[in-house]
Amino acid sequence: MIRLLIQVLLFSFFWSTAQYKTTHYNTSNGLPHDLCYGIIQDNKGYIWLGTDDGLVKFNGKDFKVFQIKEGLLSNYVIDVCEVNDSTFAIASWGGGMQILQKDKIIPYKNQVKSKINKIENLSKYLFAKGTGHKYHFYFKGKENFKETIVSYYLDKTLVPTTSTVVKNIVKPQFEVVDGEIYLFNDALFSNETLKGVFKVISPTQVQPVFPFLKNEYINDIKKIANNSFFAVTNNGVIFFSKDKIISRKTFSFKNSNIRRTSIKNNTMVLVLQENDGKAEKVVVWDIKKNTFFDVTEKELGGKQVSDVFIDKDKNIWISVYGSGVFKLSLESRFQIKSDLQNNNIYDAVTVKSKIFFLTSSKIIGIDTNRNQRDSLLYKESLWKFDDFTKNTLLLKTKESKGSSVVRQIFETNVKISSLEHLVYQDSTMLIKHGDNNILIKKGDKWYKFLFDGAIRRLVKKEDKIYSCTNKGLFIYNLNTLKLEKEITSQNGILNDDIRDVVIDGEKIYIATINGLSIVEKDEIKNYNENIGLLSLNINCLLLDNHGILWLGTQKGFSIFKEEVFYSFYKNAKENSSYIQKIVEDENQQIWLVGNNGSMKIDNKNAFSPVSSPILDINRTENKFSVNVISYDDFEIITEYKINNSEWESLKTDLLDFTKFQYGEYHVVFRTRNTNSNWNYSKKYNITNAAPWYKQWWSYSLITLFISSLLTLILYFRFQHVKERNELLRQTIAYNENLQKELSEVRENVAQDFHDELGNKLAGITVLSGMMIEDEVFKSSVWFKQLFRINKDAQDLYFGIKDFIWSIDSKNDDLSELIFYLKDFGEELFLSSNIEFNSNVDVEKEHVKLPYYWSRQLLLLFKEAMTNTLKYSEATNCSLEVKVSRNKLKITFADNGKGFDITSLKRKNGLINMEKRALKIQGKLEINASKGTKVKFSNRIF
Repeated sequence: MIRLLIQVLLFSFFWSTAQYKTTHYNTSNGLPHDLCYGIIQDNKGYIWLGTDDGLVKFNGKDFKVFQIKEGLLSNYVIDVCEVNDSTFAIASWGGGMQILQKDKIIPYKNQVKSKINKIENLSKYLFAKGTGHKYHFYFKGKENFKETIVSYYLDKTLVPTTSTVVKNIVKPQFEVVDGEIYLFNDALFSNETLKGVFKVISPTQVQPVFPFLKNEYINDIKKIANNSFFAVTNNGVIFFSKDKIISRKTFSFKNSNIRRTSIKNNTMVLVLQENDGKAEKVVVWDIKKNTFFDVTEKELGGKQVSDVFIDKDKNIWISVYGSGVFKLSLESRFQIKSDLQNNNIYDAVTVKSKIFFLTSSKIIGIDTNRNQRDSLLYKESLWKFDDFTKNTLLLKTKESKGSSVVRQIFETNVKISSLEHLVYQDSTMLIKHGDNNILIKKGDKWYKFLFDGAIRRLVKKEDKIYSCTNKGLFIYNLNTLKLEKEITSQNGILNDDIRDVVIDGEKIYIATINGLSIVEKDEIKNYNENIGLLSLNINCLLLDNHGILWLGTQKGFSIFKEEVFYSFYKNAKENSSYIQKIVEDENQQIWLVGNNGSMKIDNKNAFSPVSSPILDINRTENKFSVNVISYDDFEIITEYKINNSEWESLKTDLLDFTKFQYGEYHVVFRTRNTNSNWNYSKKYNITNAAPWYKQWWSYSLITLFISSLLTLILYFRFQHVKERNELLRQTIAYNENLQKELSEVRENVAQDFHDELGNKLAGITVLSGMMIEDEVFKSSVWFKQLFRINKDAQDLYFGIKDFIWSIDSKNDDLSELIFYLKDFGEELFLSSNIEFNSNVDVEKEHVKLPYYWSRQLLLLFKEAMTNTLKYSEATNCSLEVKVSRNKLKITFADNGKGFDITSLKRKNGLINMEKRALKIQGKLEINASKGTKVKFSNRIF
């Protein structure tokens, strides 16, 4: 295998054109300085670069710069090497060797400022090339790097020395191969010439190796495979094993020498230096394709190349003194070549080596073999192409009728077809379709199939036709001319509105307005959510010559391969975002047409996804910093998934779980380019612990403390309540005694008033009544005075009677009040034309009214009854008393004429009634709109 590779290297050289895209990074797009030096890629995938203004870490998007303010002793960083994971050794001009660990400068004991310009890592020490003829060994210790400085001089062979005064000193270049240091001639800076290759055994010992190279001036050395190397001379390459030269190849580069190389897989990079100056160029050789690509002196800004290497994704990086960094990446075969921009193209069709595009008013033709184009202009509004038959391309228009004239473009006839769309025609069969019908002519007979919905497209495949409608997919057998199968959303596809269909053996790809459905035998797979499509609204499908499915959507196009969608050119302004048709010509070129012209893609090689972006995730407790490393120009998608939830887009570089609810989580990250597979991270387990004050033991302590405190508070509260209850009991007993004494006083007062004042008023009333009935007194001048005395005595008697009744404590019972009011009402209305009724609804047998209520309620409703008798002209009145849930309601109402309160001239009676209700804090409502209704309500305390 190795011998075959070397034979290819030796005998396949020829000059042709390889397609590389050059990306230039300099101070205008993020680099701190255009003077750039050593460049490497670490194990995680980051690019590291030394510049005249600090060390640069690059992830493909952002430049992170380390300078003096971050701890560097000098901003002139010439080289960098990876020591181990997240640890790097920095070679600076003036700052010596420094260590960067996890993006922080780590000081070490006995650190010495010096000038070094190249550094490499070995198992026991770091090896660096310094200023003049000095070489530095930095032996690794736990907290220190012990430094030894040597020089090399020629004395028949190469000899190391620690002396500062030595003749014949040389300054060889070095390379680390398989963890060993090899010294050889420095073609760029050394005026001396050193023949052969030497291996460094220790600071004081150098051993010549590969004796078959001892007479060669070697400019670089690299390993190809196990026991297989190549060495670079000024004008060629020597392939050898550890024991012998296998072969040699000489190049004829004019006026140039090969200074250094880099090789990875089938790609070799050669740095050429002109003999008469310092100008250089880079040549990239693709061994497998036998193609070369030149990066000229002009493209490199006329500056010297400081370093070259090939990264993990086969990108070539070139750092240049004064022109920044160049990245060479192979042009994707899916690079779009746009054409016919500013044309809204409805349809496209290929006829052998020709392709025809349809706009609203013209046909544009391209002969791909002859690289010619032509067009036909039409007055009609063009719509779409029909089948190509008998060397004639049939054309549909939006008008019901069109010209029947046959026109030509590139020896191809073009004719406007009939109303129906021609799908297929041969000597035995003709198939057409209209908006909602299919017409099949078989022999001399016509067959017609009608649909409820609209037919989007009709596809013939072998002995079946597939009808795409807005009601589903209908499959007809052309042998039996019967419906063989009906596929709708009821069967499980995503939507009944079907735009296109592709048949691949037993597999049917169905494009719907809600995603892609694949039917194979009786199984249906749907792709409609979180699948990578730019749009779920699919317009068209194409199965290319490699068996890979292409999809045109409302927002671009996608490729479906091995259950994964790869989407392209979503944001490219020069390309069509709305893809209406995809076709493939006989030269295996894919053509996509849409709202902004056509796009062409070379499809000779089957699509394969590019390398996935790299995830670099740094976790600090429950915070995740997510860095995505990618050096492609495609859009990057990064998502995360928590537990069993759906994938979510990661909108920032930081995911902070400290703000999440307490509990246990696991999270997974993934990333991809639009044309790569997903790259998944490992699963991270997270426990969001509650703070100490929310731990179970803290809850227990807090609960115990609160319980003790509550118990203590309740105890003192109980004692206080006990004391208050005792005081209250004594107060209640005292009040009961007072109440009893007051009742006795009220009864005595009532009895005294009744016996003394009442009897005497009764006597005055009787005597004055007898006198005014006497005929002698009737004619006397004293009659009016006696009559007045009699009347006042009666009024006073009855008033005193109500007062005596109210101050008697036994009349505080509600039943007594009701009895008194009923008795008063019956007596009052007895001799009138007004019928008096009463209704009593009291929950308890005995209801005790608060003191002073009986008198106020009695006088209030006596006033109401008296007003009804005097003014209402009523025929009926009623008294209603109700006690419910300790609330008293007394209502007196009549069916009289009512009154207008605003028009009353005298309102003393109403005012007195309101005042009496207010005295006992009751609510009085008077409604006189239809009859008169007086309602008192209050809660009995």
